[in-house]
Amino acid sequence: MIEYTYKQTTDLSSALMQLFTIVTLLRSKDGCPWDREQDNKTVATSLLDETYEYLDAVLTGNKAEQQEEIGDVALNVMMLLEIHHEHEDFSIVGAINDVCQKLIRRHPHVFGDAQAENSTEVLDLWNKIKVEVEGKTANEDDFFSRVPSSLPPLEMANEIQKKIRKVGFDWPDQLGVIDKVREELDEVIEADTELNRNQEEVEMEVGDLLFAVVNLARYLKISPSVALHRSNMKMKRRFNALSKICNTRDIPLDTAHFLEMDAIWDEVKEGEK
Repeated sequence: MIEYTYKQTTDLSSALMQLFTIVTLLRSKDGCPWDREQDNKTVATSLLDETYEYLDAVLTGNKAEQQEEIGDVALNVMMLLEIHHEHEDFSIVGAINDVCQKLIRRHPHVFGDAQAENSTEVLDLWNKIKVEVEGKTANEDDFFSRVPSSLPPLEMANEIQKKIRKVGFDWPDQLGVIDKVREELDEVIEADTELNRNQEEVEMEVGDLLFAVVNLARYLKISPSVALHRSNMKMKRRFNALSKICNTRDIPLDTAHFLEMDAIWDEVKEGEK
């Protein structure tokens, strides 16, 4: 048993330090077996999960849940810092110092004499510093070497397209992107309806369609992952409502009752307006 008394803090530094202290106690030999078993890979995965839970709270506008979930995000960050501290991989204070220095270095329009009047100019300045000052350039044989290979497919597609945009290889306007989406959809239909239909070819064309849609989202300044996440939540909400109505009306959820379910689906959608 570890004797520890929680103290209600009133300033950020004390609050963060208390959280870090609790994490170190949980990871200690007298702490929690489960917490001790965690490594940076499992905690990083948990960090992603908690970030999406925070995003859910943001999208629903629930401030109480936002407070709880951002606390869970901070917990996982502290856990990662403690794991690296235990393994003596690097100085965690040094890591925080590094990011502070980087923020100042990459904002010469704030902390120096450089000029940046809008977000586009800020990003151009940011990328110039990354290349010319920090030497963050791609490998000669792989233009996309700085795109993390562990990114999920949607995020990777988005990052690939952003990298290409930086060198000017981009559509001049929105209409070209929309036409490309339509073109890729036509190619999916064509591949799917060929006499000698090839499943792998259909799969490739569907991938091209998804890539084009991600490109459209990027062009519209929309995160494709967030957009899809919102659609997933909407589908869950609407189908749960449909299921509840079907249950009250004794309508089974099966193919034989598709027409009734489809009518209720329209009813649910109309009720959301």
